[in-house]
Amino acid sequence: MISVHLLIAAGILLWIRFLWSRRKLYLLSLQLPGSWGLPIIGIAAAYFIFYRRKISMRSKYMNKYGSTFLTWMGTMPVVLTRDPKIAEDVFTSSSCTNRSPHATNAIADAMGPGLITLQGAQWAERRKQMNPAFKHNVLVSFLPIFNDETRSLVSLCDSFVGQGEVDVLPDLIRWSFRTSTQTTLGTDVKEDENYKNDTILESFKSVVNITALSVLMPFLQNTVLSKLFGLEKKVKRDLSTIRSVMDKIINKKLKTKSVSTYNWDPEVNTVIHRAIELYQKDEISFSGLRSECSIIVVTAFETSAHTVYHTLILLAMFPDIQEKVFNEIKELLPTTEDLELTYEDLQQLAYLDRVLNESMRVITPVPIITRDTVEDLQLSNGVLIPKGVTITVDIFSMHRNPDVWGPEANKFNPDNFLPDKISSMHPYAFMPFSKGRRNCIGWRYGLMSIKLALVKILMNYELSTSFRYEDLDFVDNMVINLAKSPRLAFKRRT
Repeated sequence: MISVHLLIAAGILLWIRFLWSRRKLYLLSLQLPGSWGLPIIGIAAAYFIFYRRKISMRSKYMNKYGSTFLTWMGTMPVVLTRDPKIAEDVFTSSSCTNRSPHATNAIADAMGPGLITLQGAQWAERRKQMNPAFKHNVLVSFLPIFNDETRSLVSLCDSFVGQGEVDVLPDLIRWSFRTSTQTTLGTDVKEDENYKNDTILESFKSVVNITALSVLMPFLQNTVLSKLFGLEKKVKRDLSTIRSVMDKIINKKLKTKSVSTYNWDPEVNTVIHRAIELYQKDEISFSGLRSECSIIVVTAFETSAHTVYHTLILLAMFPDIQEKVFNEIKELLPTTEDLELTYEDLQQLAYLDRVLNESMRVITPVPIITRDTVEDLQLSNGVLIPKGVTITVDIFSMHRNPDVWGPEANKFNPDNFLPDKISSMHPYAFMPFSKGRRNCIGWRYGLMSIKLALVKILMNYELSTSFRYEDLDFVDNMVINLAKSPRLAFKRRT
């Protein structure tokens, strides 16, 4: 009997100790509004099962609790915000450079260690190492590739003329993938059979989709569950294809000559050559070299393809704005089909810039970004975020925050980016490529390739769609998805 009482007493003491160790978390729940959700699993069940990852759920909670609130994923609190001031606190803090391990672990399991997945000092060192591959002169040297691949895309669009409304997203993904692989690995990737027949593209798409599921549903990162659902086998098969192509290209370049003798001429201004240089200096491993290249390809082709697609469907929904873009292109650039666009050409198109920014505002490429606090963080609103808490910056909701963008924040209006309006806006109110210490290393690359594709398509075709702007329904993913993808009709301009 005494032993039973001792066990009960020990259990109570352990429970008290557990609660005391989490006291800062419970104090946080008193400082921020929010919902506890269901026992043990928090809001996960509602989010994944009932709402099917619809972003409208987050909008519902923010309308109820305000721009910064607390929710629970399992037994751990998550701070969710659409407040630019809080976003600035997070993204400029040295305590918040680490991405959430739920995301980085899933990506690292698939792609290996790289700039996207590394944390802390390792990430900071790798960022410095890879920065030279994204300098302005390096990106400008990619323009011939951008022009060639976009010319092929425009020729393909010609087959859509007179076919009614067609699904163009798969072709935009293929265009973006071909561009990103050549600018990352070099143009000799075109010689590979797996590249020619799109086998490596399908493998990348498969890995990206499975990784996205693992990020959004972390329980799938469990080895047993991954095997049970058949995901582990599929990922291994796809990664085998990717690594085979990567290793072939890397080994070929290693045998050619020492990368350190290249002196960064335009023929070798690619991520792969910078990574090989680091490998030859024993600063990264061979698997790290391969991983860096794979991750850069993934982050480039997914975001660029979807951003071009979203901008085109918005212009098709708003023909008056589409016509203004076309008139600007016609006025400033020679409208010849084989026009080789230059960096200077792209810089002239001020109205297209406004349209593209507004497109990325209402349909932001990456809807959320998470950071983990490695130390206690005092926010500008006075709330103390304990060490180990995940802070999620809801970029999609921030870009539509009526407190920032006004009562018509959900409407598509390029005038939101008139110079006088932007000058009075909080610097973190618009951040399609993130900001601060861990912003997107390739944002200039993305803008250049996206703008070039938009110019060439819009100078040749007039677009239309029967899909209404009001019916767009957004779904969380690594790159934002639409619950139903609008189709586009193409009419050749004369």
